[in-house]
Amino acid sequence: MPKNDLNKNLDLKRYDSSSGITASKLNLGLWIVSHRRQFVLGVIGVLIAASAVFYGYSIYNYIDYLFFGGKQERLAIEQMATTSPIDEQQRLKNLAKKLEESAPQVFLNNEKYDFIAQVKNPNNNFFARFTYCFTDNSQELACGSAFIMPDETRYVLSWANDLKFKPAQVGVVLKGITWQRLDYHKYPDWKTFSASHLNFAVENASFTAAASSGLSEKINLDVLQFDIVNKTAYNYWEVPLNIVLLSGNAPIAINHHVLNEFKSGETRSVRLSWPDSISQPSQITVLPDINITDDNVYMKYQ
Repeated sequence: MPKNDLNKNLDLKRYDSSSGITASKLNLGLWIVSHRRQFVLGVIGVLIAASAVFYGYSIYNYIDYLFFGGKQERLAIEQMATTSPIDEQQRLKNLAKKLEESAPQVFLNNEKYDFIAQVKNPNNNFFARFTYCFTDNSQELACGSAFIMPDETRYVLSWANDLKFKPAQVGVVLKGITWQRLDYHKYPDWKTFSASHLNFAVENASFTAAASSGLSEKINLDVLQFDIVNKTAYNYWEVPLNIVLLSGNAPIAINHHVLNEFKSGETRSVRLSWPDSISQPSQITVLPDINITDDNVYMKYQ
């Protein structure tokens, strides 16, 4: 090889490696080896800077939680622990639509007064318990308690009230309302659940006025008879029945009856009477008054 060729600078750009190592990689490796101290110090500096940022952020959040956020969290937990049922009821009351009551009606039978009114629950996701009182110019005449299911319209009744005066301006007041949200995990299809648990069929209903009852010579009695069938799959300890006689859409008389230990598939015959004559009803309504969400109403299978 000529001597002059040894003095020439090596052109790394012309270097070709079959192993895939390029000239730029060789230059980088050479630079790192030549500046190893500076490279190591640079990496250490970058890691120190990153650690300082992360540690600083962590310390800031710890201090913020210790002096500010922690106190707020502990206060929130204490408030949750001390929240009373009254506070929860107030929250539910604010969410639920108000119960709607109709103007009550009053009947005089055998020198005693019967009262009836309708209450509507416009909520499809809340049911409620409440107290109702029939009043006369804000004076309470008769009170009772009831429950109402989602989307339900029901009668509230009070019968055979012995009053010393004739009510002049009867009203109804709902109070002591406690709301409960419908649990969709327990009742995913409320309408189907309700229909299956309240499937009672009224058959052979008849009303006999006192003039044709055969008893009018002894005592003036109107007689109502009907059969009721438990078509549900459930046995009930008690099935209270609210009976409302209507002329058109207007109630003209009310009564109440309780069926004890009413089992699935069973048929009961009911006979009720009213002292005093009432007009012939055009419709007989028999309404089971059962809180189907209460497990205690069901007779357990043995």
